[in-house]
Amino acid sequence: MATSPQQQQLHGAFPGRVKQIDQILGFMGKPLAPTPPSLLINGNSSLGKTAVIKATLSAMLGQSEPERRRPSRYAFLDCVECHTPRLIFEHAIYQLRNPPPTQEKGPTLSSIGAGKKEAAEGTLTGFRKRKRVTHSPLEWNKCDNVNEFIEWCRKICDTQDDETDNTSSSGNQSSQSPGHHHYQRPSTSSKHQNETRYLVLDRAERLRDTAPTLIPVLMRLQELTGRNICVILITTIVWEKFRSKTGGYEPIVLNFPQYTKAETVAILRKDLPEDEDLDMFMRFVDLVYDVFQRNCKDLNEIRHLVALLFPLYIKPVKEGKIQKHEGLKLHRHIQAYFVEAMDKLYLREISSTEWSDRTLSAASGSLISSGHISGAPGSDRTLITALDVQNTFDLPYYTKFLLIASFLASYNPPRLDMRYFAKVSNQGGKMTKRSKIAAAKKHGHDNMGSKLRQQLLGPKPFPIERMLAIFYSILDEEVEENVNVHTQIASLVSLRMLQRVTPMDKLDSIKCKCNVSYETIKSLAKSTKFEIDKYLYDFS
Repeated sequence: MATSPQQQQLHGAFPGRVKQIDQILGFMGKPLAPTPPSLLINGNSSLGKTAVIKATLSAMLGQSEPERRRPSRYAFLDCVECHTPRLIFEHAIYQLRNPPPTQEKGPTLSSIGAGKKEAAEGTLTGFRKRKRVTHSPLEWNKCDNVNEFIEWCRKICDTQDDETDNTSSSGNQSSQSPGHHHYQRPSTSSKHQNETRYLVLDRAERLRDTAPTLIPVLMRLQELTGRNICVILITTIVWEKFRSKTGGYEPIVLNFPQYTKAETVAILRKDLPEDEDLDMFMRFVDLVYDVFQRNCKDLNEIRHLVALLFPLYIKPVKEGKIQKHEGLKLHRHIQAYFVEAMDKLYLREISSTEWSDRTLSAASGSLISSGHISGAPGSDRTLITALDVQNTFDLPYYTKFLLIASFLASYNPPRLDMRYFAKVSNQGGKMTKRSKIAAAKKHGHDNMGSKLRQQLLGPKPFPIERMLAIFYSILDEEVEENVNVHTQIASLVSLRMLQRVTPMDKLDSIKCKCNVSYETIKSLAKSTKFEIDKYLYDFS
């Protein structure tokens, strides 16, 4: 059973996970107590599932110095690395037969709670690169099927520590037959024979891609082996998606809920940079949470944004331009960076390093761009509001023309398609100013064209056939035979650049509308050397 100091340190290391830690410790019980056959830990990503399980098993099953050579009581596997049943079986056998990994300086729960950057998610702070013990390691054992794995689990649980030590000490003398270890049934008085072993499978949703009988076998591993073995599955999906037609045992489900604002702020408090003011950092954390929490529920993303934006937040304070207590001025100063981070960084249009370099260079006034955002009067802060679409909007050549054709079909009246896109026209498809004014008066527009100007009304739906006709008209060359135009249209729909307005069950006369701004289309047209303004009617 967990001792009170260890349990308190676990609570302090993982804010917001006190209830889950107590439940896990309750399921574990004493070393010789029976445990549930299986346990399912589920929840969204970045909620501390893996970190809590690792810390709890390491703290509760950690061995004292005289017991360092005893085999480990738990195996921790990543189903992305162990993507086949054989890899799962062999890695589990190897970890359960060997002593646990050692470190140069063992991690303590106090070091976890000290507040470094990975205390709550992914990996534990203070855990350095771990290496296996080097004193007489056991050989790698092959395991090809479930029956062999079950037999290995029985042998591992029944092997006495004395036999393991003898096997290890005589490893160098038995070099004539490596890989073969003879096990003997121990006496019933073995001290550690009935201790619980734990098999932890992280990202367990990958198990659904393996053999269909693997998950039912893992759920019944305690029954099949007749030993005290608990299987723990860590996943981001619900148990209903694991169920198979053959049926099987149901695990105990433990859900990790989403962090509240207080819990998120408590975790971000641990990321306080050295020699920085705590009150100022907490005000910034609260501000970042209020701005990004509606669109971003991932704790790792918020921590990443805090680490990148906080140096920009305190820069005017260090330069003496703004005082620490002037929160309104600091908010106005950082607001433009919030917009830029949400538009570019969070959407992954540019990398974090590139965004940081561009922002810092813009803030220092060394980057000249037409898209500057000026701050308060007297501030030399500048910022790029838009990147060159040609660099960040990397689309195939024909897909760019399809997107341009969809924009023309959305904003040009269908009655003018013959004038603009007919190949027989000698004027190149360009309407004169007098013709535009006459057409505007005919359809109820004033001289400025502002009554029913299409760009003010938004894009109109158009048939796919009309867009393809415009596409083949504006393209000066024939489309290659290996180019599938309809596949590229489907890609534009999936990228939300085209929006389908007809129901999905309607397969004929499909209609879409363009979902891209004029600035984006103009940049794409410039990259393809296409004069978009020449083919737009009443557009400014």
